[in-house]
Amino acid sequence: MAPTIQYEISEPPTDAVSALKFAPDAPTRFLVSSWDKHVYLYELAGSGEEEGGKLIEKYEHRAPVLDVCFGADDNEAFTAGMDWQVKR
Repeated sequence: MAPTIQYEISEPPTDAVSALKFAPDAPTRFLVSSWDKHVYLYELAGSGEEEGGKLIEKYEHRAPVLDVCFGADDNEAFTAGMDWQVKR
């Protein structure tokens, strides 16, 4: 069995995480949706002083965000929240 690797992310969500999805073409990039009304885009760094997840972008909704996914490529994302909207 391979050892478990854990990373600490910078600027984590301030409320419960509702979904986490890794990019299909870049396994070090991932999206996180949260009940704090935000979607976070992180990039993992695996060596040196910057080990962990670095916040790349943060998007705000008007209500908690329930789900997130990547679109046609790693530069497109869709979010769905309790504001009854799906955003691209």
